Amino acid sequence: MKLRIVRVAIVLITQLSLLFFTQNCKTPPAPSEVNEALAQEQNLWRAGASFFAPDDYENYQKMLAEAKKIYDQEELKVGYFRHYNLVKEKFEQVINEGERIQKLIDDKKAALTKDILSEKSSLYSRFEILDSLSLELTLRNFSRKELAQADVMFKEVDRLLAENKFEEAKARLQAIAGLLNQAENILKKQLERYMDQKQIFQWRSLAERAIEKSRASGATVIVVSKLERKLTVYKAGVPIKTYDVGLGFNGLSDKLHAGDDATPEGEYRVIKKIAPTKYGNALLINYPNEEDIKKFNEAKKKGYITPATPIGGLIEIHGGGKDGLTRGCVALDDDDMSELYKMIPVGTQVTIVGTTDPNNKIIAILKKDKQ
Repeated sequence: MKLRIVRVAIVLITQLSLLFFTQNCKTPPAPSEVNEALAQEQNLWRAGASFFAPDDYENYQKMLAEAKKIYDQEELKVGYFRHYNLVKEKFEQVINEGERIQKLIDDKKAALTKDILSEKSSLYSRFEILDSLSLELTLRNFSRKELAQADVMFKEVDRLLAENKFEEAKARLQAIAGLLNQAENILKKQLERYMDQKQIFQWRSLAERAIEKSRASGATVIVVSKLERKLTVYKAGVPIKTYDVGLGFNGLSDKLHAGDDATPEGEYRVIKKIAPTKYGNALLINYPNEEDIKKFNEAKKKGYITPATPIGGLIEIHGGGKDGLTRGCVALDDDDMSELYKMIPVGTQVTIVGTTDPNNKIIAILKKDKQ
C-alpha cells in the first residue's frame, strides 16, 4: 500500500514538474525596442547625423553600445533566467535620444533649405532682370553664355536640395553669383553709353535740334530712338506719328564699319525712296555721312579696325517687320512702312539717337538689380 502511494506521488510530482517547466520555463521574447533602436540608428546615419549633430550622434552611439552590451549579457543566460526589464529601459532611452537627434537634424535641414531657397530666390530675381535685358536688347551672345550656364545651375540647386546635398547646393549658388556678375559686367560694358549722362545729353541735343528745325521751317523730320525702339515723325515741330521699330543684332551700338550689325547714330537725310523689295518699301539714308567717315578713319589709324575693312553703307528704314533682326537698318511692320513711305519725301532729315531719357530703362533695370 505504501509503495503504491509512493508511486502515485512520484507520478504527480513528475506531472506537476512537467507542467511547471512547460508553462514557466519558456524563453521570454526580446523587447521590440531592440530592433526599433537598431533600425533607428541606420536611419540616423542615412540622415547625416554625423554631419548635422556629430557630438549628439557620438553620444547616442555610446548609449546604443551600452544597451547592446546589456542585451548581449542577457542573451548568454538560459532562457528561463533572462530578464529584459533593464534591456527595455536602456533601449527606450536610446530611442528617445534618437528621436531628439532626428528632430535636431530635421530642424537644421529645414533651416538650411530655407536659407538656400532664399538666396536662390534673390539670385533668380537678379537673373531674370539680366536675362530679360539681354534678350530685349538682342546683344548677340555677349552675355548669353553666362546666363545660360546660370540657368542650368539653378536646376542643379533644386536637385541637390532634394538629395540633401546642402554644401554642394551652396557652392552652386556661389558659382551662379559669379556668373551673374560676369553677365552684368558684360552688359554694362556694352551699354555703358546708355548710362552716361553726358552721352545722353548729346543725343538729346541732336533730337531737340531736329525738332526745333522742324518747328522753325514747318518741315517733316524723323527721330529714331534706338533704346526705346521708336520712330517718331514730326511736322512743324509736332509729333504726328510714332512707330515701333526693330534694329540689328548689335543695334544699340553706334555703327563703325561694314558687318558690325550696328545701327548708325547722327544726323542723316533720306536720299532715295526704294520701291518694294523683300523688305517692302524702303527709305535709303546717306550713311556714311562726313562724321561717320571721320570716325571710321580715326578708328583705322588707331588700329581698332583692319586696313581692309570697309565702312559699309546701304542703311535703310524699311519694312519686313519690327520683330525681325536687321544688319544695322531700322525695320517697321509692312503696313507702318507703307504709311511712312507715303508721307516722307526725299531730303527728309533723319536723326538717330541712342536715347533721350536720362532715366532710361537700362539705368532703371540695373539699378533695380542692385536693390
